[in-house]
This record gives sequence, C-alpha cells and structure tokens, in this order.
Amino acid sequence: MSEIEIEIKQVDERDSSWEDSNPRFRVYFHGSGPDSTHGWTDTYDVTGADVLQVIDWAQRQAGQVLTYAIALVRDYEAAELRNPGHGRGLIWLVGCDGNDSNLDHTQERRSRMLTRRTDPVGIPGADSMPLQVLSPYTNGADEGL
Repeated sequence: MSEIEIEIKQVDERDSSWEDSNPRFRVYFHGSGPDSTHGWTDTYDVTGADVLQVIDWAQRQAGQVLTYAIALVRDYEAAELRNPGHGRGLIWLVGCDGNDSNLDHTQERRSRMLTRRTDPVGIPGADSMPLQVLSPYTNGADEGL
C-alpha cells in the first residue's frame, strides 16, 4: 500500500452539523534512534490549546532528540455503548504512531517525523504555547518528572 494520495476539493461549508470548540490533542514523544521512529513512548493529552500551540509545545519538548506525533482524540458514544472501553479513537494530525508496524503508507510520515528534528514547523510567535506550561522534555532532555 502506498501513501494516501492528497486530494483537495471545494466544499459547501454548510455540510457540517456540529463543532467542538475544546478539542483534546494527544501528543506522543518517541525516544528513537537517528533513522527510526521506533522506541519508548511518552504520551500527553493537551486541552485548552489550538493545534499550532500543540505543535509548538511538542517541538520544544522534542528538540533534535525525540520524534513526536499529534492526534485529535475523539470519543464516540455509540462505539462505547456497543463495546465498552473502546469508544475513544485518534485522528492523526501530525505524524503517526512511531511504533506501528512498518506499513508502506506510514513510511513517508515517519520520514517527515525524523526530518522535523532538525527542520521544525515554523510557528508564528502569536501562536506559541505559553512558556509556563508543563515541559517534561525541553529540547528532548528528560527534565525528571
């Protein structure tokens, strides 16, 4: 299987019927080697921030040492009712599960995760995460939680 083909198409903005103004993001940090995203994982949920702030925070934590991935956490009540304990899922926004099996469709994403160690996403100052929030891995160094 190859990387998912990118498609962009114009849509009618009225086709959605709900919004979530308080998203929950899940950030995965991977202690991995220089050429791989496989390794230990440390995971955090972030609320009260937008996606640019979460990317900024993740990048500052990861530095040039760790890789990171960000997902949107979704809770589906119907799925939880059908199968208790299994109503929560993830929508990958940046990167992917660094320890997932070596599927072809994630190879490009993993490569970009490794590249972001030295070529981070540019975040304007106005979209930065406040500096006083929890910082367990500033620049990839364990700050001893």
